[in-house]
Amino acid sequence: MPMRFDLSKPLRIHFVGIGGISMSALALILLQRGWQVSGSDHKQSALTEKLVQHGARVYIGHNATNIEGAQCVVYTSAVPPDNVELVAAQHNHIPVFTRAELLAALMAEARCGIAVAGSHGKTTTTAMIGLMLDYAQLEPTVLLGGDLEAIHGNVKVGNGGYLVAEACEYYNSFLSLRPRIGVITNIDADHLDYFGNLNGVKEAFRQFARLLPADGYLVACYDDVNVQDVLPGLKCQVVTYGLAKEADWQAANIELYAGGSSFDVLFQGKPVARMSLRVPGLHNVFNALAATATGHIVGLSLETIVCSFAYYQGTHRRFELQGTYHGAVIYDDYAHHPNEIRATLAAARTFAPQRIISVFQPHTYTRTEALLEEFAEAFAEADMVLLVDIYAAREQNTSGITSAHLADQMQKRHPHAFYAGSLQNAAAYLSHRLRKGDLLITMGAGDVYRVADLLLGKESEAQPPSPASVALNLN
Repeated sequence: MPMRFDLSKPLRIHFVGIGGISMSALALILLQRGWQVSGSDHKQSALTEKLVQHGARVYIGHNATNIEGAQCVVYTSAVPPDNVELVAAQHNHIPVFTRAELLAALMAEARCGIAVAGSHGKTTTTAMIGLMLDYAQLEPTVLLGGDLEAIHGNVKVGNGGYLVAEACEYYNSFLSLRPRIGVITNIDADHLDYFGNLNGVKEAFRQFARLLPADGYLVACYDDVNVQDVLPGLKCQVVTYGLAKEADWQAANIELYAGGSSFDVLFQGKPVARMSLRVPGLHNVFNALAATATGHIVGLSLETIVCSFAYYQGTHRRFELQGTYHGAVIYDDYAHHPNEIRATLAAARTFAPQRIISVFQPHTYTRTEALLEEFAEAFAEADMVLLVDIYAAREQNTSGITSAHLADQMQKRHPHAFYAGSLQNAAAYLSHRLRKGDLLITMGAGDVYRVADLLLGKESEAQPPSPASVALNLN
């Protein structure tokens, strides 16, 4: 039987990959509990600096000596099994746990654990629920996959017995959790390098839903046919939401406009509130409905739920305003899946710009290869698309796939899609092409936001632009 993570007494803990946004959140929680925390990562960042300020010891680079004195070690799925620190921990019989196992231990001790799962929308929905509970003065602990200005970062430590966290499906991490309330925003073909196909993804979510106890709840998007497939046979209570009349919670009379939306909220077919959001796009209406259903289960009044959304202005890298350049407005978004791209571009269209220009950085070789055709078709709402090189993350390019291949596919249906190569090339090209009335949006889960930084003078060019923009005839 696997060893369980013991939170009963403070220990000296070491995080392999402490600079990741989810790992840093867990480290901050333990620091506030009086644990001695150390960790390593491949580079320094704002997150590692914040950890140092709170008392953590952070090593840049991985070395077996970094774990000396540690009584347990935590790592993420992004860390390879031959990592020198993991190998050293196992050699020295130091207990090793996954990030999900630590999160599971924190959730198990909470009076009410809320786990937000889904292929898309996890961070936003988690942030909405966390902010809602905080507004209601329930003092939740909130763990996010992005920064939320309202909680001054990616984690808030509360003492109210509520824990709200994203539940990541990759490597079946969310199957370690035992929440009382689970949320499934949607189910899509993603992480196919692990799941193989959509059926594999659905089976993982089916297992997640089956973890919920008989007195627990699953909040599920009724409009998503893949979500519907995992609902039969569950022992927990199921609460649905969506635009469909069959949903328990429904949005109707929706008005989408630049920077937000408003809509009627219906519960079991009856209007109960009019809600306004300060974040754009139909996808955020869905996210708000999921949060509303969760808040109602917890026992919040509709008035409290509706008022809390007045304070939600979005999370970092979710349609986040970066600034203006030559009259063009620049936004950045984390969208890195075809369906996320469509939702983000639809939200951009509500601003009624003269042109939507997108800089897209594909994330991982396996995702790009598996969804190549879907990516090629996802940019219909963009007037121009610049593709920069794939952000490899944890992967090696074993297939030879490149962003140039995606550009070739896209050009069959999109007359203004081009391969730009580096971030510097994209910024250099745009510096001569952006004009007043344009909306530029950088998209991807890597560092594509740096294109905006380069244009706005927040970052100097690390290298001069190559002649790719000329050679590939970017006009």
